[in-house]
Amino acid sequence: MKIAVFGANGPTGQLVCLQALAAETQVRAVTRRPGAFPLRYPRLEACRADVTGTDDLVPIVTGCDAVLSALGASYGRREITVYSVGTRRIVEAMLATSCRRLIVVSSGLTYPPPHMGWFFDRVLHPILRDVVGRTLYADMRRMEEYLQGCKDIDWTVMRPGRLVDAVAVSTYRLDRDFPTQMVTTRADLAAAMLSEIGHREHVHQAWAPTTR
Repeated sequence: MKIAVFGANGPTGQLVCLQALAAETQVRAVTRRPGAFPLRYPRLEACRADVTGTDDLVPIVTGCDAVLSALGASYGRREITVYSVGTRRIVEAMLATSCRRLIVVSSGLTYPPPHMGWFFDRVLHPILRDVVGRTLYADMRRMEEYLQGCKDIDWTVMRPGRLVDAVAVSTYRLDRDFPTQMVTTRADLAAAMLSEIGHREHVHQAWAPTTR
């Protein structure tokens, strides 16, 4: 199997690459600065591309069985477009090839989650979603709304809980639409993304991996 990983130089993207390589998968790691990409393996090809620019993504996607997007941005007041614009350009490249399987990362806070306690519902979530991360979650919603119209792409959205660093994969929980627990390790998110490649029943759905 061969996959393309966008956002490969981020903390989650690197774990996706490492876990895929451990499973003997061929990986195209897509980053703006391939010379600075720290991983070096026989089955790994570092490719340069800026998903929000004008770089041709078709050669990167060609020949791949799946595309995994770990694109990300930090909180800030600036306008964020990497999720919506990047995903749109990835989809356009996929439509020009035979690759149709796409797994993208969003967040459990992109849409109002189920009741998780007074403090979270009334204080923490509104601050994170509507103040601190307003532009970030708005762009995630644009990405998900765009994917809803992509009937020719077999996409799955991953909505993890609060991401924390960890290298080892644990026994993670996977729930439909929204996380039922607060935290997701990046290793578990990476493992869930790679597992989704073979889960055809999760196509055109959102799933939330969280760490037990």
